[in-house]
Amino acid sequence: MKEVLVLVPCRDRHRQMLRQAGACCIMFGEDLSPEQRAQAIVHADAIVGEPEIAEIQTAEKLAWIQMTWAGTDKYTCTSGFPQEIALTTASGAFGAVIAEYVFGGILSLYRRLPSYREQQKRHIWRDCGSERTIEGSRVLILGAGDIGERLAGRFQAFGAHVTGIRRTASRCPACFDEMGTLAELEERLASADIVVGCLPNTPQTRHLLGERELRRMKPDAVLVNVGRGSLIRTDELVRVLQDDHLLGAVLDVTEPEPLPEDHPLWAFDNVILTPHIAGPSLNHAPQTEDKIFSICCDNLRRWLAGEPLRNQVDWMCGYRQDSAK
Repeated sequence: MKEVLVLVPCRDRHRQMLRQAGACCIMFGEDLSPEQRAQAIVHADAIVGEPEIAEIQTAEKLAWIQMTWAGTDKYTCTSGFPQEIALTTASGAFGAVIAEYVFGGILSLYRRLPSYREQQKRHIWRDCGSERTIEGSRVLILGAGDIGERLAGRFQAFGAHVTGIRRTASRCPACFDEMGTLAELEERLASADIVVGCLPNTPQTRHLLGERELRRMKPDAVLVNVGRGSLIRTDELVRVLQDDHLLGAVLDVTEPEPLPEDHPLWAFDNVILTPHIAGPSLNHAPQTEDKIFSICCDNLRRWLAGEPLRNQVDWMCGYRQDSAK
C-alpha cells in the first residue's frame, strides 16, 4: 500500500477528506516526533506539503509532492530538486481571496481611507478632497491564469475595461476585454489606470517592471503586486514614487522579502505594504483551506488511480500546466 505523508497542519474534516480519497496509508506529520517525521520522509511514496530540499533528498521512493501553495519558487528557483519527482501545486485555490485583497487595497487608495484613518486617530472631521472610482477605469492585469481571471471578472463587474498580458494572446477568456503579450507591455502600460502584477517568478518575468516601464505608466495610475516581488525593481520604484509619478502602490510582495526595517518604501503614505498575506494558505481563511485540500484530495485520487495530475509543473517549460482539470 502506498504511503502518503502529510506535512501541513490538518483540521479533522481535512484529515477525513484525505482518508476518503483512496486506499493508502496516510501519516500526519504533526502527530510525529522529529525522528519519526524524518523516517516517514525516507519511506514516503508521496508527500502533501512543502518539505525542504535536504529532506527530499533523503527520500528513497518518493514519486510525488503535492504543494499547498500556488508558487513553486521553493523548488523551481533553487537547485537540488529531483525532477523525476512529480510536483503539483494548489493553483486554483487562491484566486477569490487574492482578488478581495486587490480590491481592498485599490479602494483604500481611491477613497483615501488611509488619510481618513489618520484623521480618526487625531479626532479630525475633515473632507480629504477628490477621489477616484474603479468604474470607467482601464485595468491591465499581468498574468492571465486563475488569479488573473478571477480579478478580471470582478473588475468587469465594477465597470472597468480589462486587458490581460500573457506570453501569447491566442486565448482571451470572456472575463477580459482584450489580451496582449509581453512584447506589447510598454504600450499597454501607457493607457492603464490600474496595473496588477500576479505573475510567478520566472526568468521572463524577473524585473519586468523597472524605472523605464514604471514611468510609462500614467502619473495617477495605481500599481498592485500580488505575484512575486521579483517582478519590480524595488529601488527604481522608490525613485518613481519620490517623483510623485504614481497615485500609489499596493505591495503584498517585495524584493527583498521581508522588506528591511530601514527601507524607504515604508515611509510613503501612498504605499500599502503587507507581508505576503494576500493569498493566505493554511490557518487563515477557512474557505481557502477547503479549496486547497479539495485540490490535494482530487490529485491524491488521481495519483492512486494512475490518472493525469492537476497543476503539474512542466520542468521543460518552467510553468504549471492545468490540462488535467
